[in-house]
Amino acid sequence: MHCVMSHSIAGRRKSVPAAKAVLPVLLGLLALAPGLWAQRSTEAADDEVLTVADDVTFRSGVTEVTVPVTVTNKDGVYVHGLEGADFSIYDNKRLQTIDSFEVAFLPISMVICIQSSARVEGILPDVRKTAVLFTDLVLGEFGQAAIIAFDNRVRLMQDFTADHKEIDQALKKITIGSDAVRLSDGVFEAIRMLVRRPQTHRKVIVVVSESQETASEVGMGETLRTAQIHEIMVYPIRLSTLSARLTREPKRMRDPIPPGVQARAAVPGTAETPTMRMQHNVDVTTNVIPVIIDLVRGAKNLVFSNPLELLAKGTGGKDYSPRTHGGLQESIQAVGEDLRSQYLLSYRPTNLNDSGIFHRIKVEVNYQDFRVRYRPGYWQGPEPVPDGEPADAPAEP
Repeated sequence: MHCVMSHSIAGRRKSVPAAKAVLPVLLGLLALAPGLWAQRSTEAADDEVLTVADDVTFRSGVTEVTVPVTVTNKDGVYVHGLEGADFSIYDNKRLQTIDSFEVAFLPISMVICIQSSARVEGILPDVRKTAVLFTDLVLGEFGQAAIIAFDNRVRLMQDFTADHKEIDQALKKITIGSDAVRLSDGVFEAIRMLVRRPQTHRKVIVVVSESQETASEVGMGETLRTAQIHEIMVYPIRLSTLSARLTREPKRMRDPIPPGVQARAAVPGTAETPTMRMQHNVDVTTNVIPVIIDLVRGAKNLVFSNPLELLAKGTGGKDYSPRTHGGLQESIQAVGEDLRSQYLLSYRPTNLNDSGIFHRIKVEVNYQDFRVRYRPGYWQGPEPVPDGEPADAPAEP
């Protein structure tokens, strides 16, 4: 999606002045985007701790929308060889003219976000061995990757590189932190890294993590909205909580309730703790699109039982859940195959307006029994309103 936009991001940096970045804008104009990168402080010589922004404001004016589309048959096999005339695309129920159509062979800029909390200590050694899989099976000849690790910290382990050895060394340097899982913060920092990449690159985030969110400063709605604006796809590879705990060295935990004291339910009207909030999850599997729209519009106080699925479906990616010993490697290979099997459709929306609204996208293929995957839409208009009303999704065309 090509946009005219303005970001204001306030952060902190120790001993290093705030950075500014210049973003290219369509139609020959340039817009200055101050402080696009997260402010950073150096914790150690081999990695950087990224400090999440204290404030984010966002405005967007859409001029062109690009939609990566994946087509499979009823057996899940990728369908190749389609042409632009085989597709129809709708924006909020209105049929659009496809301006450009191409097979997705553009270079890839990818950020690999890896959970490094103590929860996954037992299976992190397997993750550290995956460098060659990412470089050979996903990036290809002209792609580049960066690596972020997140627990209670968000650390830049390696900036963009095509060097297999540098990626391998960065993976091996990842150390275990606390039990915290700053999933949204890690993905948000990856987005801000990808914004600086060339417009001719396809921008992808691969998240290797449990489907947990416990400590982020940036809300999932802001992360998802920003990924949609910049046409960034998220591919989660979900680590098994059970496998991680079975292989993790056991630790003795002290019972927080003294002997002889009976625990009682919280008094109505009292503030919820993070543990209590996690008990009121929203399962996005059965009705994901309305939840995504609510988040993008600014609705808050939603906690999800499966945030990785939310990120995947909200950006047009696909989530994988390895179940076997070799499942991690197979999932990485599947990400590469999925990216190489996409079509890129671009159009200029004919139904833009001045009010903030979520635009629903629908893509159809002129053949029966084909399944089409694409991102559900994008935000167009002024800054979302906090705690906004739930979205009224347009009827399907």
